[in-house]
Amino acid sequence: MEEELQLELTYTEKIQTSSGIIQGLKDEANEIEVFLGIPYAEPPVGSLRHKPTVEINTPNEERLCVEHAPAALQTQMPFDTLMCVQIDHQAEDCLYLNIWTPDTIKDKKRPVIVWIHPGACMSGSSSQPFWDGTNLSRNDAIIVSFNYRLGALGWMSMDHLSPDLKGTANLGLLDQIAAFRWIKKNIAQFGGDPNNITAFGSSAGAVCILGMVLAPNTGGLFQRAVLQSPPMFMCSSKKWAETKGEIFVRSLGLDTSDLANDLESVEIETYLETQTFMTTWPNFLEGLAPVGLSEDGHILPTTLIEHFFNHPLPKGHEHLEIMVGYTRDEFNFFFPFLPNFQDMDDSMFVRGYFTHIFGHKNARRAYELYKQEIVPPMSPPSEVTRYMCSDVMCRISTLLTAENLSLQGHKVWLYEWDYESNDVQNVIKAAHMVDSVFSWDNLAYWTDNPFLGPGDEYERDRIAKQISLAIINFARKGDPNHDGIPEWPLYIQDKDVRDRNAMVFDREIRVEHNLYDTGLQLWKTVLKDYVKCTQFPIKPTRRVSSKESLSSPEEALQ
Repeated sequence: MEEELQLELTYTEKIQTSSGIIQGLKDEANEIEVFLGIPYAEPPVGSLRHKPTVEINTPNEERLCVEHAPAALQTQMPFDTLMCVQIDHQAEDCLYLNIWTPDTIKDKKRPVIVWIHPGACMSGSSSQPFWDGTNLSRNDAIIVSFNYRLGALGWMSMDHLSPDLKGTANLGLLDQIAAFRWIKKNIAQFGGDPNNITAFGSSAGAVCILGMVLAPNTGGLFQRAVLQSPPMFMCSSKKWAETKGEIFVRSLGLDTSDLANDLESVEIETYLETQTFMTTWPNFLEGLAPVGLSEDGHILPTTLIEHFFNHPLPKGHEHLEIMVGYTRDEFNFFFPFLPNFQDMDDSMFVRGYFTHIFGHKNARRAYELYKQEIVPPMSPPSEVTRYMCSDVMCRISTLLTAENLSLQGHKVWLYEWDYESNDVQNVIKAAHMVDSVFSWDNLAYWTDNPFLGPGDEYERDRIAKQISLAIINFARKGDPNHDGIPEWPLYIQDKDVRDRNAMVFDREIRVEHNLYDTGLQLWKTVLKDYVKCTQFPIKPTRRVSSKESLSSPEEALQ
């Protein structure tokens, strides 16, 4: 039977790359060619476990690239169950990419869209079916996706603990940069234009694109960026990143005398157990993202918020064009895991969520500002808090970044996603990630998924085409406009911040002016000064021999 199936496959022509001479599959039904599991770097295993990404150079090796490679090692996060994600095929050897192309005629110079998958830098994979590039590629574009190191293996700052661990804070980011370098070098062989590459990411993937912009020597790797709900708090300050690294090492029962070798010998199951242990931080933001990008002084010279709110982009990215969006109900993504959220009173929210963000001194004042100035009248405390959490997660940082880059002369198109999920519990609505579901035009994969729920298939298909074609057109020519949507103007034209334009994706797509203006102005004038640093201010002082010695990770701070 296997031999019969093998005979039915039609292979592509052989393609010469720096990874070898590769063949993929011809998908004749969709008139595209697919290459899966192409290595873009040396496997980060053994002595390379905690080392920066090493370029692969095996041009003479023949490779049949017809199956997805393993995902990066990971533990399941709560939101994985919401989206019915289960990734069984995992390995440390995970640095592979996938390519969907209409054909491999070299002189076509098609636009190239490179996807960085979401998952809080803790989970996810390029092989998940809803990130399949077939439908996008049918629009005469080349789609690329890849895996990168996740969790502590990719994002735990231990640079300061051993001279042999330089770069550990952002190894996942170095993987991503290596993938883009491979694409820049080889994509012409697949019919792509190496000078017309668009970086496309959602959630953690979007944050990583911003990280690549700040990293040294990345100019020219991509010319455009599509950013969906970048949670910019995921980039830790140097001090807080080092604190988490120390807690992680202590939780493994290690000291720093021979740390690099000791870490290399740690069983991977122990690694995963320990990083899962760190997701129990009491601060809801740090609990969602115990690891991720961090300021380290050389790969990332500063935090994302500090740079993108205030400064021009670094050399090499002066002409970067940006399409950026957020969802109306970002924080609703977490409602299924917060069963008592709707029943809490204002004092509980002030002591908890608002204190985490604004500190004890300003928590009540910030709550009252939201209640009186931002949310609709008579809103319950849960609604006040939901607005604030959505702002802190993505909305305000997206608006402030879009404004700063527009004033620096970049072309920026901004959207808000209002089209609602129809999940069984009726709590998701226009939550974090709903726009990404539609952007890939892969709604068939979501038919039985509780994250999206049942709905009008014709209406959903129309909206999926509207957003996906906007992304394709933006990648092709630097402008998201197409015949299926109203005229979409730049976010800010002529540097006039009093007239901001946004496309709203809903049942009736429309352009709105000065969207969420009251909230934005309050953040710019008052609330920004209330924010405290969302990190613990001190380093661990008590030696911990193993993770079993801790009932919670913050004990290491005492």
